[in-house]
Amino acid sequence: MQPISIPKHWNYPGYIFGQRTEQGEIIGLKYYAPDTYLGKQYGEGWRYVMLPDKNQEDEEHQLEDKVKLLTPEQLKTQLHAEIDYYSRQLEHMKSLLRAIPVTATVATDEPGEQQETPTQAQKKSWESPPTLQSFIDAAQVILKQISQHPDYLALDYQPDLTVGDAQTALSYLKDELETNQQSAAIAKVFD
Repeated sequence: MQPISIPKHWNYPGYIFGQRTEQGEIIGLKYYAPDTYLGKQYGEGWRYVMLPDKNQEDEEHQLEDKVKLLTPEQLKTQLHAEIDYYSRQLEHMKSLLRAIPVTATVATDEPGEQQETPTQAQKKSWESPPTLQSFIDAAQVILKQISQHPDYLALDYQPDLTVGDAQTALSYLKDELETNQQSAAIAKVFD
């Protein structure tokens, strides 16, 4: 893959892909050159495409001078919260692996033939139950799939509460959970 090259007569962007800001992660860049309609109409310069929430499809566009980087403390807190989240996910997956029965290969009387026999009964492992975060993530995926399913789209269904309302409720719940986790992480740092 070739690196991205920027024409010499363009200004270089002040921020890069993947950089975390107060408005979200930078996932795209657009440049309005001075000799174009957009550059003349809206001003020359870089526009950044931000993803405020990686679990949503909504993106925001920001002018370069409106982008605000996270402070080192905010970035550390955010990264620690993500590390905690992925550590919990990893532990959950390990518990799922432990729940898979172990099998041994036993030779039979027939030459070249082998048979697998279980050496441990399969059991549910609740030593490390799924986290609330993993349930929220799963529910968001399911709700998105429901909202895009052809059978759902074909319905003339207009309830008082919609799938979108449920998605919003889950987003609020997730924000509250992340706020509590960040507060706990900060309190842990100061202990």
